[in-house]
Order: sequence, then C-alpha cells, then structure tokens
Amino acid sequence: MTTRSERRQNKSNKSPDSGQKPWMLWGGAAIVVIAIVIVAFVALSPDDSDGSALVTGGSFIGDPNAPVTLVEFADFQ
Repeated sequence: MTTRSERRQNKSNKSPDSGQKPWMLWGGAAIVVIAIVIVAFVALSPDDSDGSALVTGGSFIGDPNAPVTLVEFADFQ
C-alpha cells in the first residue's frame, strides 16, 4: 500500500486540466479542417453569375455599353 504522502505527491504531479488537452487539440484540428474545406469549396466552385443585374423601373443615364454600371437605391421617407 502506498503511504499518504506518496498519494499526495502523485495527485500533485497530475495537472488538473490534463484530460482536456487532447480534446482541445482534436477540436482545434477539426476547426482547421472545416475551414480548409470551406475555403476550397468556395475557391473551386464555378462562378455562374455574369455580373449583370436585372433592374426594372429605374432611370438610366450615360453610355449603356460602359464597362461599369452603378445602381443606386434610396428611400426618401
């Protein structure tokens, strides 16, 4: 049998959060993997939009073939 002082020494050698470290490592690794998958999915997904917007009922000024189109919406109440 162990003596009381040996048991106290064994308890003091163990850190109180030693059981949480593996879970924190696995959780951190899972977050990194999920972030990499999301970034890869967004980067590799095809961009189906052609950059045009459907605008109805507005007034247009300027060159219709201009390289940039500015659409402004406002509510004056």
